[in-house]
Amino acid sequence: MTPRHAARALLGLGGMLLFAPGCLSGARNLGAATTPEGTTEVGVSLNALAFERGRERAYLPNPELTFRKGAGENWDWGGRLTLLGLELGTRHRLVERSPWTLSVAPSAGAWYVPVTNNSTEPVNFRLGAQTLLDYRINRTWTITGGASLMGAFAGPLTVFQGRFNGTHLLASPGGSLGVAFRLNPSLELRAEGGLELPLDLRDGRQPLTGHVGLTLRWGRTAAR
Repeated sequence: MTPRHAARALLGLGGMLLFAPGCLSGARNLGAATTPEGTTEVGVSLNALAFERGRERAYLPNPELTFRKGAGENWDWGGRLTLLGLELGTRHRLVERSPWTLSVAPSAGAWYVPVTNNSTEPVNFRLGAQTLLDYRINRTWTITGGASLMGAFAGPLTVFQGRFNGTHLLASPGGSLGVAFRLNPSLELRAEGGLELPLDLRDGRQPLTGHVGLTLRWGRTAAR
């Protein structure tokens, strides 16, 4: 797959998301390559969120700050802070055979989802993992495919008062496609799109959800 083919796939996925009901899950904007030990990466992202407002769909940009810290030879940790929540997690490199890299990234997060439909509640806690596979075309271009499985607890604001009527337990398998362009050794631009299929463990299948996002990330190596 060439960068042009990947860009076309992302555009097609973005078009599908315009017709997807519900709330979009935030783009994680991660590749499989872990942050080198002793290096800190920070980034700014602009993700698209869609949610139901009454009987209509509304769209909202969702900026976020991200960071990753290289903790060892094959793993790092980090998170993302958005206007609607916080997610923390680690990333572990399992296989690296040029031009391929395979990693797994478990994470946990808490979110406020501004929706008014019957299938989604405002308080969300998510726990799960994402498998990431990089294919490095050259030193500049990398394509990333992802598969994820997230478990979520969603409930009304009354859960903070100990009342759990109307809560939902969800399992959300999903997939993503990303393209990264290395501007220089310490600066990367990444675009990502993805889909999730939430399954309510009591009520069954929920509306298809997804995400689109764009991230600019740069790294700095700690002085020895």
